[in-house]
Amino acid sequence: MRIEIRPLTENDLEAVRLFTDKWIGDNYFSLDELQKIYEWSQKNGKTASFLAVDGDVIAGARLTYAPGVWINPETRGLSTDLWSTSPDKMAYFKSLFVSGDYQQQGIGKKLSDTSIQVLKDMGAEAILCHSWLESPGNSSQRYLQRMGFDSIKEHEKFWYPIDYECTRCSPDRCVCTAMEMIKYL
Repeated sequence: MRIEIRPLTENDLEAVRLFTDKWIGDNYFSLDELQKIYEWSQKNGKTASFLAVDGDVIAGARLTYAPGVWINPETRGLSTDLWSTSPDKMAYFKSLFVSGDYQQQGIGKKLSDTSIQVLKDMGAEAILCHSWLESPGNSSQRYLQRMGFDSIKEHEKFWYPIDYECTRCSPDRCVCTAMEMIKYL
């Protein structure tokens, strides 16, 4: 097994959709949403989203928005009044997923570290994310704290508007809580 970290490409989007259906829940991302994520990952000829691949198998994905391209009036769960940087300098860690077959090998950290370096090159001063508080053993928040993220604000039923099969709440609609977290670069 040799894991390669490489930038996300448009040709990867269908495979990423199948990967996230398996590891997050069916229909979490549509192809249209993944296309938007891909586009919002781009700035100055660079891509902020990355895949970890083992041959043709996706082992993990770090989906990231470049600074200054992603905040709009429909964006939920933002406490801009609590940020110490301007929104146009804020990047966003949208999602990190590592296949159950590849966990505990440092792949998530490698994906995130690679993305952080590119975000710095893009002029980001900070990265925002929403951690999943109900993750097993609160692993999402604990991972982000180890990466240097600080908690800002809790957002109840954060994923409720997304019509997907949450691995925790299914068959009911997702009522999980997100913790808005920030890392200054």
